[in-house]
Amino acid sequence: MRDRWLLLLALFLLTMPSGRAQKQNRTKSSQPRGGNPWVEATLKKMTLREKLGQLLMVYFYGQFASTESAAYRQLLHEVDENKVGGFILGATTTALGIERGHVYAAAVLANQLQRRAKVPLLVGADLERGAAMRIVEGTSFPTAMGIAAGGNPRDAYTMGKITALDARAAGINWIFAPVADVNDNPANPIINVRSFGEDPNQVAKYVSEFIRGVQDNGALATAKHFPLHGYTNVDSHLALPVVKADRARLEAVDLVPFRSAIAAGVDAVMSGHLFVPALEPDPAIPATLSPRILTALLRKELGFQGLIVTDALDMGGVTSNYPPGEVAVRSIAAGTDVLLIPPNPDAALAALEQAVASGRLPMSRVDDAVRRILSAKARLGLEKNRFTDVEKLNGAFARPEFAAQAQEMSDRGVTLLRDQAHLLPLDATRPLRVLLVEISGDPDTYPGPEFEREIRWRVDSLEVLRADTRFAKIETLKLPPPENYDVAIAAVFVRVADRKGNVGLPDDEVAFVSKLLAGPKPVVVAAFGSPYLIERFPSAKTWIASFGVYDVAQTATARALFGQVAIGGQIPVSVPGVVKRGDGLRVAANAMTLEPPPAGMDAQLKPAFDILDRAVADQAFPGGVLAVGYHDKLLVHAFGKFTYDTKAPRVAGNTIYDLASLTKPVVTTTAVMMLAAQGSIDLDAPVSRYLPEWASGPDPDKRKKVTLRQLLLHTSGLPAHRDYFAQAKGKQAVLARIFAEPLVSEPGTKVEYSDLGFMLLGEIVERITGQPLDAFARQEIFAPLGMHDSFFMPARGLRARIAPTEKDANLRKGLLQGEVDDANAWAMGGVAGHAGLFSTAGDVAAFAQMLLNGGIYAHHRLLTRAAITQFTARQTTGGSARTLGWDVPIDPSSTGKYFSARSFGHNGYTGTSLWIDPEKDLFVILLTNRVYPTAENDKIRAVRPALHDAVVEALGLGSRQASGRAPSR
Repeated sequence: MRDRWLLLLALFLLTMPSGRAQKQNRTKSSQPRGGNPWVEATLKKMTLREKLGQLLMVYFYGQFASTESAAYRQLLHEVDENKVGGFILGATTTALGIERGHVYAAAVLANQLQRRAKVPLLVGADLERGAAMRIVEGTSFPTAMGIAAGGNPRDAYTMGKITALDARAAGINWIFAPVADVNDNPANPIINVRSFGEDPNQVAKYVSEFIRGVQDNGALATAKHFPLHGYTNVDSHLALPVVKADRARLEAVDLVPFRSAIAAGVDAVMSGHLFVPALEPDPAIPATLSPRILTALLRKELGFQGLIVTDALDMGGVTSNYPPGEVAVRSIAAGTDVLLIPPNPDAALAALEQAVASGRLPMSRVDDAVRRILSAKARLGLEKNRFTDVEKLNGAFARPEFAAQAQEMSDRGVTLLRDQAHLLPLDATRPLRVLLVEISGDPDTYPGPEFEREIRWRVDSLEVLRADTRFAKIETLKLPPPENYDVAIAAVFVRVADRKGNVGLPDDEVAFVSKLLAGPKPVVVAAFGSPYLIERFPSAKTWIASFGVYDVAQTATARALFGQVAIGGQIPVSVPGVVKRGDGLRVAANAMTLEPPPAGMDAQLKPAFDILDRAVADQAFPGGVLAVGYHDKLLVHAFGKFTYDTKAPRVAGNTIYDLASLTKPVVTTTAVMMLAAQGSIDLDAPVSRYLPEWASGPDPDKRKKVTLRQLLLHTSGLPAHRDYFAQAKGKQAVLARIFAEPLVSEPGTKVEYSDLGFMLLGEIVERITGQPLDAFARQEIFAPLGMHDSFFMPARGLRARIAPTEKDANLRKGLLQGEVDDANAWAMGGVAGHAGLFSTAGDVAAFAQMLLNGGIYAHHRLLTRAAITQFTARQTTGGSARTLGWDVPIDPSSTGKYFSARSFGHNGYTGTSLWIDPEKDLFVILLTNRVYPTAENDKIRAVRPALHDAVVEALGLGSRQASGRAPSR
């Protein structure tokens, strides 16, 4: 009995469709077959003109149009008199190129047209690479070939999903994508990167995923251009291509993606303007007008029950042989449901009416087409709500996460086809001068704005040459001398565009790039657009491609060039004699962050660790953290405990310390550097320009001489310290005391290390930025560098990780833990330009490495190399030396005897220090709480130089001349 039941259960399960099959069956059942009450009732009420009007989709533009303008009146004519069934959002062509619409204009106009129409309108758009293809603000995706190069068909689903969400938010409900053509003809001038590739099975996977992404998210998808357009070498916008392929090839290659699209339940198929002798022997009948292709093959043999829509009827592939009215009649008779962009809608309708009246076009064929159209509208829910909510548009359209996902897809598709010299990734942490040559095979005054922008902030200097086919001819360019740059990037841009007729570079542009390649400096060729360009440049040793010319492709290519993302794309097509489908070199990303220390570095630095252990035993400090950064490697060594109590917690690598005066260089000096680079601060301007209260203090003649530069150099004449906390509470009260403080020396004549000057600088930063100093630091310094454990006034929940400082018996009556040790900073609320920062050794190490990298870390540019050089250059005043905001080694120095003259650093009162030696590519951080339990303990003075000497000697750098800048990666 049990076996019988198991057998019955097995038979039952075998007869049930799988989950995937169920989904496909549900999708297929959604194809228009009639039976919807609204569809049948609407169809029954329609006049002949209303039915024929449903067959037409005409252009509209997402731009403002006055209701009195001819353009707007023409739209109303299409709705009111012609009763059109839909509109397609188009773009306009100007002398400077394609001009796209804007989302609010498009959405408002779509709503106005919907409101005017008796029957809800289909609103379509050609969105092959996302909404940005037709709407400026839309999400921009890679081309289909760029998606396929990434190797993940699920990316096509995500692309379809986001495109549908953007479209519906903007009032668009029909997407004329994906391209289902297999591009296996390198001479194809119009499909090219619009295809997912040359392998039919791969193309089929991506096509199906895109369709599901669109249709699962509320829009209609369209597989195009049936039966094929990838094998052609003529642009059907210009003339009628002849497809010289037999039926066996069509079955094995070109129809494969269309069969897959139909199996995926695609809502619509777009016919191509093509002569296919293997399917239609009459050379006067393109596929768009062929019953054999549209009805016999697509409807009956392939079983497609959805909408058939023509390609644009203003294209040369049909207009060259027939007048507009005849095209409309022949196309509907052949099996088309929707006529896309008839060049003269009035003539099309008149011809259709005459054809019905004469019996040439059966009314049953018209009703069948209209029923399919109405069913598609019902499937979209337009009979219930045809409008888009403009009030919610900016919350639904082009969301930031959409752009992030699109960029990730584009990053994955960047493909490296050659790198014979192992030139990539380029290293932005080392001095680098770049020559960028942008060559466009189209009229384009500025072909690579995002590419140029992404490169500029990464390098020390960038010289740009640009040429195109109309505005800046190649003969006007002159290459600079090779000694002016370290590496050249030849960025070649070739757009795949209708009515252009080719996808190549002119010979003179090829010759110019070849001349650059023949020069003595290394050259990277970055190919934007057609993958077949590589055939023209056999001498190119480094070739990287992204299969598109648009913003995401430009950004992705720059990120790949500099190692921000890994390179792992694989070309989806073959270039005969050059590369095979699937080729692509892999290059790991360069995180541009500190890496773990090499094996044995712990043992190597044991002499330094021993010094720290002896210091703890001698009670120079209870414990601490040592961080040594050398050649981009970081060793963090924690030692001792929070306090001298035997039960105290042990220090960990992420223990947080009060950095005291390290606040000055890490926060305040860095903020001033950033503002100076922006032009917001003039270092040689008087302090009174930014703090007018300063001028009203004593010694007005002296005070007006004090500049920001002097505050940074500690040559302002201000005293070292005052106990303002004893009388003043609150930031403004403390600042008022500084404004009234007499100067103790002539400005610019003497170095007097002064907290007061940095209190003023912190206030200047706040007044210029309009932000509290801690907020500015968190947003502009800590977040970009990943310094997540750096803050002023740490939260109480972090106290267990914070080493205590003093036992304050007088002012605050207790142990200070997580509360700034400096009493003036405490009186100012815990945030001040001279003290108040809490951090970890790891965070400070990221900051230090950023400086060694020339201002960049983790692919975030914080400072320029020139600014760092300016601020860390040694300056001598009255026999003392400093830099702008930093200290320098002067014998005897806390850095010991080996740090070079180019070194800079700072010590903190609580027992902290950071010292950086650019010549040795070295930094040493020591964080302790030497003030526990009392600040009277100054044994750290002897520890610091001994520690620094031990570190330098252990690394084999123990001579004053020793240096070791790491070679470029």
